[in-house]
Amino acid sequence: MNKKILATAMAGLFAGAAFAAHFSYEGQEAPEFWGDLHPDFAACKTGKFQSPIDITDAIETKQHRPLAFKYTGEADTVINNGHTIQVSFKEGSTLELENKQFKLVQVHFHTPSEYTFGGKHFPMVGHIVHQADDGQLLVVAVMFNEGEKNPVIEGIWKDAPQKHGETKPIKSVDVAALVKNFDAYYRLEGSLTTPPCTEGVMWIIGKQPITASKEQMETFTKIIGKNNRPVQKQNGRAVLVSQ
Repeated sequence: MNKKILATAMAGLFAGAAFAAHFSYEGQEAPEFWGDLHPDFAACKTGKFQSPIDITDAIETKQHRPLAFKYTGEADTVINNGHTIQVSFKEGSTLELENKQFKLVQVHFHTPSEYTFGGKHFPMVGHIVHQADDGQLLVVAVMFNEGEKNPVIEGIWKDAPQKHGETKPIKSVDVAALVKNFDAYYRLEGSLTTPPCTEGVMWIIGKQPITASKEQMETFTKIIGKNNRPVQKQNGRAVLVSQ
């Protein structure tokens, strides 16, 4: 990933960073138009390994390496950036995969889920974003089903700004609780699901959903609205799944 592409990608990931062009999930700035909104967004239109996709056939493998989560829970800020509710974290939390360390950057949410499974969405997903020292991005996707109230979500929503562009401090978020049952997962290469749609992102998608309450999901939708990018073409990509 070259420096210009990486810098543009980071503009889309770090809290409150302003894009060169606005984007939306509806109207003339909806996902089908993202690639025409700004030259930096070209991958949204021309990319070959775009995310999300519909996961149907996955190749079973015994070679999935375990994920070593080392999350301190020490957070920094929570922002309503107009596209999602996003928590940024202080340095110190990491994920290790195949002897490579990825630093926890932020977590944000979408309703409904962006990846689908046989054409079906989960009602909500959390994207836990990491970055290695060489710029490699890794996103862990945690699917939510409707059920019991989720204490992690409750804590984030309690501090979440209602107003677009507003940022508030937040001391801690127990991200480890979101991935405590993350033994089985899908793995594939993809992209950011928002402009600039940068490719070369490693996706780790949990097979086992966790729960959040109907009220918690409705709270998010009232603040942000539906914010999922439609599924993209798979283009021959392999999707691996642990047995």
